[in-house]
Amino acid sequence: MFKISRLSQSCLAVLAAIVTTSAVASGANFEGPDSVENTIAAQKADQKHWREVLSDKGFTFGADYFALGMASSNGSSGDDVSASSGVARLYGQWNLVGRDSGNTGSLVWKIEHRHAYSDYAPKDFSGITGSPFNPDTLGYMGLMSPAFSEQGFRVTDLNWKQKINGGRGTIQIGWQDVTNYVDTYALASPWTGFSNLAFSTGSGVMGLPDDGVLALSAGHMVGDNFYVVAGIADANGDSSDIFDGFNTVSDGEYFKTLEFGWTASQEQIYTENFHITLWQMDGGTRHNIDVDGDDGQGINFSYSTFVTPQIMPFVRGGFSEGGVALYDKSISAGFGYFALGGANNNLGFALNWSEINDEYFLASAANSDSQVTAELYYNMQFGDHFQVTPDIQFIADPAFSTEDTALVFSIRGRVFF
Repeated sequence: MFKISRLSQSCLAVLAAIVTTSAVASGANFEGPDSVENTIAAQKADQKHWREVLSDKGFTFGADYFALGMASSNGSSGDDVSASSGVARLYGQWNLVGRDSGNTGSLVWKIEHRHAYSDYAPKDFSGITGSPFNPDTLGYMGLMSPAFSEQGFRVTDLNWKQKINGGRGTIQIGWQDVTNYVDTYALASPWTGFSNLAFSTGSGVMGLPDDGVLALSAGHMVGDNFYVVAGIADANGDSSDIFDGFNTVSDGEYFKTLEFGWTASQEQIYTENFHITLWQMDGGTRHNIDVDGDDGQGINFSYSTFVTPQIMPFVRGGFSEGGVALYDKSISAGFGYFALGGANNNLGFALNWSEINDEYFLASAANSDSQVTAELYYNMQFGDHFQVTPDIQFIADPAFSTEDTALVFSIRGRVFF
């Protein structure tokens, strides 16, 4: 059995100070950095007394507002292009049963409103969603900031989370964001980490349903350091109309995952971690990018570790086939530098190589069948309730552009409490 080194222990302690992971409930934590529980935990140090009183009674909540602007002088036709949008979120968790037993049962919720300031939202900035071949987009086979859409009101989480076996396992049922339990790692959050999907859940080589769909997921430790996480979710669900999920869940199209992993700490699995994720998504849904509506399946891998108490390199990627993922092959490598210039700051840099899905319905019009993407961001916190993140992305050989390269500048702001 693996043993946690002194370096690993100090790395985990530093990361706990940065994202306050020590504030989450005791036991195994199978969720990524943007889950409701982990988001609230990262803000817990700044809570007022009355919120601490509620927290002691099992009721925690938070709210934030994001604004994002993106711009490039290398649009698909060589023109200047830009997009901007905002997102308001309200989220919480109410621990209702078993709070002192380790087998806590909790109601989890997150509601959002996503809206564009410009003619189209940053989600459509690449040009493969919304109106493909729009000359006012980038012509890039990828998603630059998929969370920043103009979907309007939506429910991302409304589920019951039950800890079992003294906190060594978790079962969740209800409307869930599958990216909270699938292929997670410390920099996966589009709100505080990388913007490009190539450096987030699935590395662009995994088909994904909507963020808030009816799902059943479960995770459990196997010994002290190994774990397994599995889930099944409605591939037709729509987070802007969650109750229609009672109809779409019976249509028979699902997103299924099975993940095996090793971690240095069961309290925060996504820090020092190696995992392999198997996934399959039924075809015939609005998430298909091919003509025939084929199923999609693949395998993803991820490894991240601290080499110093502040620097965490990672390697992630995968392979897929079928009609749902953006890429057939993808590999990303980079690092995060935590507490750079401030205890709550973090910097990330990564490179990605990808081969576009040859079943994409416009693949025959591509100028290149592979792309190289780089991203550099620096998330800075000022005071207790404000963050600013400048970001630069570079793309070589954007697949649907007349340009050989594209440089994209963006800035993301967040107000939270």
